[in-house]
Amino acid sequence: MATDPAQRLLLRDATVVTMDPDHRVVTGDLLVEDGAIRAIGHVPEVDEHTPKLDTSGMVIIPGLIQGHVHLGQSLFRGLAEDRPLLSWLADRIWPLEAAHNHDSAYWSAMLGLADMMLSGTTTIQDIGIVHGMQGLLQAVRDTGMRAIAGKCLMDGGHGVPAGLAEDHRQALAAAESLYTQWHRSADGRISINLCPRFILSCSQPLWEGCVELAHRLDAAIHTHLLETPAEAQAVLEVLGREQMAYLDDLGVLDTKLCIAHGVCFDREHQELLAGRPLSVIHCPSTNLKLGSGIADLARLAATPGVTVGLGTDGAPCNNDHDQLEELRIAALLQQYKQGTGKFAARDALALATIEGARAIGLADQIGSIEVGKRADLTILDLRGPATFGPHSSIYNRIVYAAARDCVRHVVIDGRPVVVDRKLTTMDCEALGRRPAEELNLLLARADIDMSH
Repeated sequence: MATDPAQRLLLRDATVVTMDPDHRVVTGDLLVEDGAIRAIGHVPEVDEHTPKLDTSGMVIIPGLIQGHVHLGQSLFRGLAEDRPLLSWLADRIWPLEAAHNHDSAYWSAMLGLADMMLSGTTTIQDIGIVHGMQGLLQAVRDTGMRAIAGKCLMDGGHGVPAGLAEDHRQALAAAESLYTQWHRSADGRISINLCPRFILSCSQPLWEGCVELAHRLDAAIHTHLLETPAEAQAVLEVLGREQMAYLDDLGVLDTKLCIAHGVCFDREHQELLAGRPLSVIHCPSTNLKLGSGIADLARLAATPGVTVGLGTDGAPCNNDHDQLEELRIAALLQQYKQGTGKFAARDALALATIEGARAIGLADQIGSIEVGKRADLTILDLRGPATFGPHSSIYNRIVYAAARDCVRHVVIDGRPVVVDRKLTTMDCEALGRRPAEELNLLLARADIDMSH
């Protein structure tokens, strides 16, 4: 089915897990109008021509939010296996990213967006690529995804190919131009931020320019930080400073800063932040696959000003964009890290809904099912054998039992983008053909030895 955001959409007879401040779970209907939620529970009679989505007996949750992804890496799944982070970047990922052009970026993004939508994601924060951002953002616009994204900023560093190391002034000018063209576009679904790649690929002038631009545009900064002990040691050797202290001196910690990973967040970092706002996007699958460690969510939660979201990261370091699976892994790891019962299933679901929305600065629009918020919804069918549990907690069933095959419908801004497990906004024939064609062309341009 198709409907446009100006139309009504009625979802009947479902269990609505609101994730609102009162944690209400409501049985009834949900009415969408003009892309926003208009009524929950009891819905007055509507016109017979109002479009309806079959949700009888299903579970409606807020659309899942991914706070850290790499759409530009979706073509590269399986091409950088069994490597620690710094080798993974320098030997494979950066040379592959350097070969992107408009078409490869578009189809890489389309591939990643399809994967995420089919598994229930409705909002992403993408850290961008150096070349091809117009193609990436056009894919976001065409599919109907809600996204925050920005041009990836890099101007040097060990192992960074010449094709990715831009003059910092040109890189910042391009980032500002992207902001001017795309910020609040696609009916407000697309926002632009600033994305310095990570501390060792950005010079001091580039960081300083990011801070100035962030304040002038009132834009957030999204970067990788505190990911691995090896990274921390490399920063000490290259800069002679601990990485958070270095960024504090440059004013980065006084911006709207969102970091991916935060595995190495320690007591000194708690003291340094001293209540200043920081968002951390937890990426447990990637942190396990690259051997980076397990982030301490209890320490993060105990730090005033810190909010925590969840992300699947990129296809080459996770191999899967299923946010429901990421929820399960996050919850299981915190049972081990904190002790049984200290991190509830509802806490895990919050990472991908309301807390995830706070982490990327959109909690006033999405993250919970409340009247007036945007109608970003994931509809789950939990009636199969794998999710049986009619007398158990709905949160436990979602977090510990549900997976991508439970996702029946997905709605973004009031528009169904997945109906009966089928994409409605993409050419599925082209999606099955073009990514492979673009990958072959990209590999020829990259001219790297893939044999080892």
